[in-house]
Amino acid sequence: MMVIINGRVVGPHSVLEHHCVVIEDGRIKQIAPTAQVLWPEDAQVIDAHDGFVAPGFVDMHVHGAMGRDTMEGTVEAMAQIAKFHATGGTTAMTPTTTTHSREKINSALQAIADAMGHDFGGAQIVGAHVEGPYISRERSGAQPAQFIRDPISSEYEPWLDRGGLVTQMTLAPELPGALELIDALLEREILPSGGHTAANSEQACAAIERGLCHATHLFNCMSSTVKSGPFRLPGALETFLADERVMVELIADGKHVHPELMRLAVRAKGIDKVCLITDATAGAGLAEGAEFLVGETRAVVVAGVGMVVDGSALAGSVSTMIQMVRNMIELVGLSLADAVRLASLNPARALGISGRKGSLEPRKDADIVVFSGSFAVLKTVIGGRLEYEAPAA
Repeated sequence: MMVIINGRVVGPHSVLEHHCVVIEDGRIKQIAPTAQVLWPEDAQVIDAHDGFVAPGFVDMHVHGAMGRDTMEGTVEAMAQIAKFHATGGTTAMTPTTTTHSREKINSALQAIADAMGHDFGGAQIVGAHVEGPYISRERSGAQPAQFIRDPISSEYEPWLDRGGLVTQMTLAPELPGALELIDALLEREILPSGGHTAANSEQACAAIERGLCHATHLFNCMSSTVKSGPFRLPGALETFLADERVMVELIADGKHVHPELMRLAVRAKGIDKVCLITDATAGAGLAEGAEFLVGETRAVVVAGVGMVVDGSALAGSVSTMIQMVRNMIELVGLSLADAVRLASLNPARALGISGRKGSLEPRKDADIVVFSGSFAVLKTVIGGRLEYEAPAA
């Protein structure tokens, strides 16, 4: 048994003062006022020292960390990525591929499959996010344009049929064959997400009617308002913002999306329809000026963000989830409970795993992050195990 005491427990809508969390057999057993709880002498007691005790963060869009990338296609890379992101409060993640050859994507998916179910002392790997290769050349960002192609069922069906491995796929809905790909995803209960897209409103709406219900890193690599003769028409961005059926991802590092636009996203979509993601690349955890690769694209850490070496485009973030949560509070003005919800319960709902992850409730997995009032992660508990503890000051 584990008991976390002297913390402020973060619920979906409020913060409970003077409560403790009791954990047994890897699951949450009880949340109650500390004065009302008795625990055996041999229980592992974790003192939160008046910090916040929150549900572990669920990162549904993460490429790498510490110089390692999902596309390396090795279990060792997955382990190092998972360990690093646990230091930022992430307890569950879906390693994300980038646009590349069929063989390279196959290799990355195999490594993710091999890594699932292993205890690396880091975030639990709960599936794979396939980003590309079915995206827009016009809106490719740092994705390698030479590998972009239209959806072909003979290529993607083997990826989708791997026993629940793929949890979501990012695609450009305007491509030939994209609507049929959405059908194939939904048949397998895989989340279809619009992203890296030059779609006009008609194309985006057609995809939503077909069942597309998620938008990848809103505002980034996405068509926006265009002028047709004397008229202003919406692009994919405005369509995703306006349609209540679409949940959106937000890279809240303050660089990919300006704080005013982050406020706009929350106001347009509401608290329940925004998922914080890191979109972290191999540059996460590296020093300023360090170079790294996004697939085969050379990038560098500049001013706390990933940038392609010629400065022409962003190359993913170098942030952790706790930084995203802090920014939503300090830059956008959300309450702590709402900011945590965007990083935990909402992505768990998007992935279909909210029955066991995403909030602190009895019988759910004991995935917990303890952080200070200054948003320093102090401890990360995954499946009832203390997997990360910040070094003593």
